[in-house]
Amino acid sequence: MAIITCRVQYLEDSDPFVCTNFPEPRRPPPYDLDENIALIEQIAGVHKLLRHR
Repeated sequence: MAIITCRVQYLEDSDPFVCTNFPEPRRPPPYDLDENIALIEQIAGVHKLLRHR
């Protein structure tokens, strides 16, 4: 079982006329992904982590 630790961010792109989008949060939190579990099953955890930042 291999765990891959990565840092997660998103781009706030709700306004299509803004030319400068910056990754949020500024300091990306680490998240552990398990390579034996399908990514689609782990996305909810990533979303929850980013929503609480």
